[in-house]
Amino acid sequence: MVANSEDKIINAAIEVFAKRGFDIATTDEIAKRSGVSKGTVFLHFKKKDDLIQKVAILSVPYDLIVSTIGGNYKSAEDLLTEFGLSFLKKYSNENMRALLIMTMAYKDRYKKIKAKLKAACFDKMDQLFKKVEEMAGFAIPQPLRRAFFGSLLCYIIWWNDNKIEPEEYVRALVKGIINSASSSASH
Repeated sequence: MVANSEDKIINAAIEVFAKRGFDIATTDEIAKRSGVSKGTVFLHFKKKDDLIQKVAILSVPYDLIVSTIGGNYKSAEDLLTEFGLSFLKKYSNENMRALLIMTMAYKDRYKKIKAKLKAACFDKMDQLFKKVEEMAGFAIPQPLRRAFFGSLLCYIIWWNDNKIEPEEYVRALVKGIINSASSSASH
């Protein structure tokens, strides 16, 4: 029962924060949306900031990067494609898109959020690309690594305005990154 009420609170907080923002949303709204009392919200999360941090960290793609690093792939292209498709699938949900963007904006307010974002963007993405490099047999320069991740972020920011379907977009992006890195390596 305890885990169930916490899950309800987290799911409600995802919806409420995504729609109203971290500052404007209230714990009363979250309690009402989750079907629990305000006291139950504070039983699980001592302060609203604790709930904000929990939800914000869930919006970071850290879990996707770790999962991709741990997977088995036939090629570097397959690995990057899997990550790109998983990333776009997670953020096909408009609440998760809104939360990720808000989370990035709030990174300097919360040390835990900043640390998780930094770990995802630097440490874990570098580990992912290290695996890509081992499989491909050539280096992927830092600017291309960032271009890959940045391109995925741009896709989700402008989700409804994209003219290319997610799978086609990811495949073209991966092909461009791999071809560019391969070309740089051979010169």
